[in-house]
Amino acid sequence: LRLSFWVAWGIPSSFLGMFILGSFVGLTVNMISLFGMILVIGILVDDGIVIAENIFAHFEKHGNPVKAAIYGTIEVVPAVTTSILTTIVAFTPLLLLTGGFEMLKDMAIVVIFSLSFSLVEAFFILPAHLSSKHVLQIKKEDTRSYKIRKFLNGIIDFMKFRLYGNALKFTMRYRSISVAMVFGFLFIIGGMLAGGQIPSTLFPPIAFNSLNIEIAFKPGEREQKVESYMAKFEDAVWKVNEDLKSELETDEEIILNTFSNVGFSSYGSGSHTGGINVFHAELDDYPINQYDLINRLREEIGPVPEAEKYAVGGRSRWGKPVSVKLLGKNYGELAEAKDFLKEELSKIPDLKEIEDDIPIGNREVQLDLLSQAYFLGLTHNDITQQIRQGFFGEEVQRFMKGNDELRVWVRYPSSDRKSIDKLEDIKIKSGANEYPLMQLADYRIERGVSGIKHFDASRSVAVEAEMVDPFGDANAIIGKVEKDIVPVLLARFPGIRVDYGGQSQERARSSQEMGLFFMGSFVLIFFILMINFKSFYQALLILFMIPLGWFSGILGHGIETWVSELPKPVSMLSLWGMIALMGVIINDAVVFLAKFNSLVKEGESVYQAAYNAGIARFRPIMLTSLTTVLGLFPLIKETSFQAQFLIPMAISVAYGVLFGTFLILLFFPVLILIFNDIRRGLKWLWTGEKPTREEVERVLIDQRRTEEYREIA
Repeated sequence: LRLSFWVAWGIPSSFLGMFILGSFVGLTVNMISLFGMILVIGILVDDGIVIAENIFAHFEKHGNPVKAAIYGTIEVVPAVTTSILTTIVAFTPLLLLTGGFEMLKDMAIVVIFSLSFSLVEAFFILPAHLSSKHVLQIKKEDTRSYKIRKFLNGIIDFMKFRLYGNALKFTMRYRSISVAMVFGFLFIIGGMLAGGQIPSTLFPPIAFNSLNIEIAFKPGEREQKVESYMAKFEDAVWKVNEDLKSELETDEEIILNTFSNVGFSSYGSGSHTGGINVFHAELDDYPINQYDLINRLREEIGPVPEAEKYAVGGRSRWGKPVSVKLLGKNYGELAEAKDFLKEELSKIPDLKEIEDDIPIGNREVQLDLLSQAYFLGLTHNDITQQIRQGFFGEEVQRFMKGNDELRVWVRYPSSDRKSIDKLEDIKIKSGANEYPLMQLADYRIERGVSGIKHFDASRSVAVEAEMVDPFGDANAIIGKVEKDIVPVLLARFPGIRVDYGGQSQERARSSQEMGLFFMGSFVLIFFILMINFKSFYQALLILFMIPLGWFSGILGHGIETWVSELPKPVSMLSLWGMIALMGVIINDAVVFLAKFNSLVKEGESVYQAAYNAGIARFRPIMLTSLTTVLGLFPLIKETSFQAQFLIPMAISVAYGVLFGTFLILLFFPVLILIFNDIRRGLKWLWTGEKPTREEVERVLIDQRRTEEYREIA
């Protein structure tokens, strides 16, 4: 009990140090930082168990608690340091994130600071506490606690030797079957992901506790019209509220309140636009979600043919799932390309609410000059200037009257300015002559634009769309757009370039960061492993376990999708969870391999050392995995808004650790033997002599070289 207490003491002491350092960098206690604490608990316990077990083993051999604490700690310093450093490096990319993923920094800070303090606690404080005979000595008294401990140890020993031991012997004996089963597992998971049985998307749809109903008419529309529609929308909202209360048989309000706004929306500002913010209750206790509520509201409101733009939906942290930017110099060509793209997107049944980001402008008179105007030397500006002088007027004189300055303007009389038809009667001067406007130009009335957006030194128009199924695969839709629509658009409008915004832009930025940071941390981890184990192939052996953990995390999304009401697709958040999972998997594999090397160095055969390393690591790996998984499962089932950002990561880590644990315990020893066979085969090809298993193990090669150097010295 005392031994267990001091091992467990490493958790609060490491967290205390983390909080002290975290206060200097603005760390707060929130759902994200708590997620980091859950992740790191298993690693903290595992490292404490490794040191305590080794100290206890030395104490049982020699009986001196002080020497046992010293030599037992020194013996495992390389393995524990390597596992801690590789885990810190694995979490470092999360510390460098920007944009929408910057929130994950708190998790990285918690893990990195906790592990840093755990090194001090594990190498100095824990051995000091375990250097007492009273702590290490087990009193075999006929007490209740002793009987309980004996009963629990009996259960663990049964699982360790009878269940796990026999399974491990089978996998090690039939290595080809084991490899086939693992690769079959990988291919099945990959096929399910590619086939859609395990859903995937760019970013998971995360519902806020509010939604918006927005509308925009033609500019210049009176406020009274917008207000009347706002009233209709509010009536529809409260009708849906009453219908849902009746269907769900509850007296609680589903819709809490609404906030109407005339004059401003995401479509711009002006008397022609407006919107309603609808705030609803938490829907976790009801058999509906926000997307069901949005569909009910859309059905209740019905079509709004008078509106230029109209949408009912929630907000998204990542932008629209489909967002295509059209770039060009010629605005007319941009407008045509925009209309073509909207028409093509409307043919995709998985998309809805296809809109562009061009602000609706006022009606304008567009002039097209005729040949007579060019013959007379008149320009577009000459004609429009004279039209403006006639309708708007021009200042011709100023004079003083007392203390007041009076301005004299000349323009057509009001009777000639009341109708647009009067344009046909305008005379345009050219030199000493006058010509009817209709002889010089044709005119048409069109909607102008109230603003022009620019991107990358070009005019830009964005066409965006929502998914009909918010959990659908946006990747597939974007792939279809890139393959089938964009080439036709570029061929028809050669002056147009295409870029992507919304979730695609966030994915590209995140993928760039992930590739850069992940490759950097991956290479650094590889070098740390090679330095510690002094072996290229043993470092490769550990890294080979990482994809197995990732595929386990992907399987976790499939399991959660099958058992949950809403899909849990693999997303960018899931991938960052797999980066964090990498640290946990490497930590277990490093300590396992260190134990294997230690047993080989003590004289055991490679086969027996692989088996005994699994037996020795069974209890700590199972305990640390259980602490991590049990700590994360409540978060996976959490329904709060903040938790929605962490659930994809929690699924990746929890299921990656859950299945990765069994893969490490059952397949990692097999992998050790397979790599040993490969090295024996390579040496046989190189020298013509087939070595024993032990002769190719790096730890024994180094031991022989050390002995040779000592003899020479």
